[in-house]
Amino acid sequence: MSTAPVAGRTARSAPVRAPRTGPLAGATVAGTADGAAGAVALHHLGVLGAGHRADLPDTGRTVDRLVVRPDDGLPPLLCALAPFPDTDGPGLGETAFQAIGGLMAVHGRRGNAPRRLPLDYVDCCTGVLAVQGVLAALIARARGVPVGQVRVARSSAALLTVSQYLAAATAPGAPPWSGSPAAGDPGGAGPPFLSRDGVWFELETLDSVPWREFWAALGLRGREVARGWRPFADRYTEAVAPLPPLLGDTLRARDFADISLAGARTGLSVCRIRTAAERAAEDGPLPPPWRLRPAGPGRPPAHRSPHLPTAGQPLRGMTVVEATRRVQGPLAGHVLRMLGARVVRVEPPGGDPQRGAEPAVGDCSARFLALNDGKSVVEADLKTAGGRRTVRELARQADVFLHNWAPGKAEAFGLDAEALRAANPALVYAHASGWGPAPGPDPFPGTDFMVQARSGLAWDMADGADRPRPTLMTVLDVLGGLVSAEGVLAGLLARERDGRPQRVDSSLSSAAAVLRRAGAGRGPSAARDTRWEGPYETASGYLALSLPAGRGLRPLCDAVGVPAAPPGPALRRAVAARLRTRPARSWIEELGRHGVEAVVVHEDLAATARDPRFAADLRPGACALLLPPWRFLS
Repeated sequence: MSTAPVAGRTARSAPVRAPRTGPLAGATVAGTADGAAGAVALHHLGVLGAGHRADLPDTGRTVDRLVVRPDDGLPPLLCALAPFPDTDGPGLGETAFQAIGGLMAVHGRRGNAPRRLPLDYVDCCTGVLAVQGVLAALIARARGVPVGQVRVARSSAALLTVSQYLAAATAPGAPPWSGSPAAGDPGGAGPPFLSRDGVWFELETLDSVPWREFWAALGLRGREVARGWRPFADRYTEAVAPLPPLLGDTLRARDFADISLAGARTGLSVCRIRTAAERAAEDGPLPPPWRLRPAGPGRPPAHRSPHLPTAGQPLRGMTVVEATRRVQGPLAGHVLRMLGARVVRVEPPGGDPQRGAEPAVGDCSARFLALNDGKSVVEADLKTAGGRRTVRELARQADVFLHNWAPGKAEAFGLDAEALRAANPALVYAHASGWGPAPGPDPFPGTDFMVQARSGLAWDMADGADRPRPTLMTVLDVLGGLVSAEGVLAGLLARERDGRPQRVDSSLSSAAAVLRRAGAGRGPSAARDTRWEGPYETASGYLALSLPAGRGLRPLCDAVGVPAAPPGPALRRAVAARLRTRPARSWIEELGRHGVEAVVVHEDLAATARDPRFAADLRPGACALLLPPWRFLS
């Protein structure tokens, strides 16, 4: 990998900001932050204590590289953000990766047509993966392996965001992703839901009893309520929620205060969807991605594994004990395993119930494999003294203890940070929660869709509409897992440097802040209207476009043969009508001649798995599972 400067304009020099505290105190990082990936990476490295020098050439587009100069006496660490793992390939951007990586298919499933997430989600995840790679490389260096380069693939980030859906769609006997009878929301019942007095809101319960009692309190009983429970509960895994229209009609006939009262009486959560301005006024500044702090005096680990790290597995020889469920926590453990750690899952007697979810690969759920493949398992009943003793013994010999229990559970189990630090004074203790360490009185359930509603993210995705548009894709569960793993790596690096145990707190709420901050601070591209990028229906298939920077809509109008006009609905309709006259693939060359990047949208996730561009991202098997998104070189 070459370390020669990237061609482009030279960035303005900037003074080095004096680093403060954190595991990167004394380090500097050079790079630019014109795109979301670089903005996220530079911000997070700065939170960890690194100073910033803008002395790399500025390409005028998404960050291509970061150079970290730590104070470890070794040469600088180069982190390259590449389109694909092993080849530079075409410089595909956010919209293209959403199209070919399956995000548009998942996000648009409820409407039976692909739809772009109006956020730079792939780039945001790429930025977090880049910081993970930097931290893992520095941990390896602290343990004697001179890693000098990290390569992070945007293609891997795109696939990681849909890894559960991808595994399920490619499992033996799985129903087709597109055109599924379960897809679509023809009745418009929600979510989100609308009250008679014009309030948009979300509902949440993980139990069918409050679901039935809530609707009964609103005067609705019988078959429609029962029919609605399964699609409501399955929306996390299916990305659709085809509820009976009568449910939405019932809510639209009641004021929000009455609906909230029914929820409070029955134990079902009713959460008003806040705008970004309301969130800021009520909650203050956006929280940091994680909270990292020493948890006691310095002491070296009581055990040292005979397995030393390698350049390809920087966490080799480290052990993570993971007591988690659903997506956020398991994904954090999955990231640490891909970096070489031994991960031991604590599951209830009989195993995690999610192992039995369909579709299956052999005797295990494909979705479960996407997050937990390769982990060891120890079963323990935490309701018993023996089960809790088992966990304490595991933690005694571990480097990391990671859980995503509800607030107060760790203390109730006697497995909180203080208790486990008494058993292991060098432990990194990590909690991946919904709302963070101080959720406030009577918090809403810390689930993806509740946090989308409360954080302002649902309105951020409105895409010009006058209603919130939360996604049924688990964007915060996935990003929350990545942010949690990032915090754990920061804790491990801090421990390697001073020997002190660390406490790491992250949350879905802090993940929402990462995504919202990336959207607010990504420079000139922030003002672009992503609706012009599609996807557009054609005579056969869908097209997604990326317009050349600084040239407005003229290249697109010229390519499709539409007279240039002021941006607006009429011009958009004219462009869409013209694109519908020919198949998607027939447009690509012509659009390219005018500088418009165009790709065919994968409507079926199985097509994403077959795409040769992703060959280096996926490992062959009974279903599509991901290879690590980093390449480490000495």
